[in-house]
Amino acid sequence: MCKHAENTKQIIDHIMVDVYPLLNNKIADALTYLETAKATPPDLHVLINLINEVKNELTSLITYEQKLVFPSVLKVFHSESVNTPMPNLADLLQLTRSKEHKLMHHIKKIALMLQKPLWDAKSQQLLVAAFVTAFVEEKAAWYKMIDDRLNSCSCFKKNYFELSKLQAKKITS
Repeated sequence: MCKHAENTKQIIDHIMVDVYPLLNNKIADALTYLETAKATPPDLHVLINLINEVKNELTSLITYEQKLVFPSVLKVFHSESVNTPMPNLADLLQLTRSKEHKLMHHIKKIALMLQKPLWDAKSQQLLVAAFVTAFVEEKAAWYKMIDDRLNSCSCFKKNYFELSKLQAKKITS
């Protein structure tokens, strides 16, 4: 296994073990606070619905990446044969970006509601901050790593491009 594959596995583990649990905890804290708050925010149901949308989108993203994206990226490193069916990473990553865009759209709506809060909105502000910093930074690092692998890792580049060409030939045949 090349050192890039091991580093990629470490990045995936970091996202799954550190980043996503942090975000899930921030979501749980924000919802718990709203459910137990003495001061009720205006449009409480809208805020709760938005946070639940964030929770659902994040759960969907985690499942999608855990079951399809991350194993597919690692599969490109470990492919031994050109006949091995390969996932289309470009399509998988495009769908991931779409899910991330939806997530951040909900976060931006929450951030707008928090511009002049009429309640103690600390837990909701921490939720927004976690997504704006940790999530955005980690995802930017993830996509940069993928681009770096395509540009500098011979085993990833070779397997990805050779298998992509083979699949294109199969489609046109």
